[in-house]
Amino acid sequence: MSKVCIVTGASRGLGRGIALVLAREEGCTVYATARNEDALKTLAEEAADGAKGGSVKPCVLDQSDDSAVHAFVEQVNANENHVDLLVNSAYAGLLAIKPHFGKPFWERPLSVFDASIEIGLRSAHVMSALVAPIMVKAKSGLIVQISSFGGVSYLFDVGYGVGKAGLDRLTADMAAELKSHDVHAVTLYPGGAVTEIAAFPDGETPVFTGRAVASLLNKASKEELERFSGKVVQTAELAVDYQFTDVTGEIPNGPFSGVEAAKQCREAMSKPLMQYDLDAELPDPLETNNPDAAGFFPGA
Repeated sequence: MSKVCIVTGASRGLGRGIALVLAREEGCTVYATARNEDALKTLAEEAADGAKGGSVKPCVLDQSDDSAVHAFVEQVNANENHVDLLVNSAYAGLLAIKPHFGKPFWERPLSVFDASIEIGLRSAHVMSALVAPIMVKAKSGLIVQISSFGGVSYLFDVGYGVGKAGLDRLTADMAAELKSHDVHAVTLYPGGAVTEIAAFPDGETPVFTGRAVASLLNKASKEELERFSGKVVQTAELAVDYQFTDVTGEIPNGPFSGVEAAKQCREAMSKPLMQYDLDAELPDPLETNNPDAAGFFPGA
């Protein structure tokens, strides 16, 4: 029986790639949400070319409308009676951040902070809280948060880091409450990406991110999921473990993506949080918060 997945933020970027891989390569039934109906319809048409019999069901949805999200989840449950996977990929922060690269947080509009929290952290909690009862009832399911290295080190903007760190903690705490119900929650860190918005040198495509999610859904054993649950895993690490590549046939190898970048991130995660490590040096914000950094996001 086809696995049922929900992917938010699926009209473009990583969410789109995740939905496409799950439908076209894994044969899943994917409820893809976003506000852009035309983009979702194009995604559904592209996914239909797959040989595995999967499909994308376009679902126009505003993640900031709690009542609409509630109605959407009720409809999915009525149609399918189960949900195997929820991927929270919707994020509005980058579009808000781009015009303000090079400014400190006190010179940015408060709306820039809100954008990372509302459609990112808060929307992930709302969708997870509504889908979790379905998974708990079935004693099966996986929730994946699409987060970032910004959760453990300064990256781009104060709101960006707070939102990503919040996602990481959301996963950890949800996993603790879901553990006895055989439902797992995992945070996924993609590398620097190449999407409609972002253009990191030699970065990973959304398909690579999608294959990482697919490996968690269909290749990871129950014991491995139990080990991952509540924790951060990286796309490049999963590529090594589960033997998948990007559309190039290789694992990305850019300065912000790939195995070496993942090793550096894992090293950072192995150290105490800097607020508890009195010897830690604060990162240099100019490395990622300067006017030129906007060039990483030409489509924003």
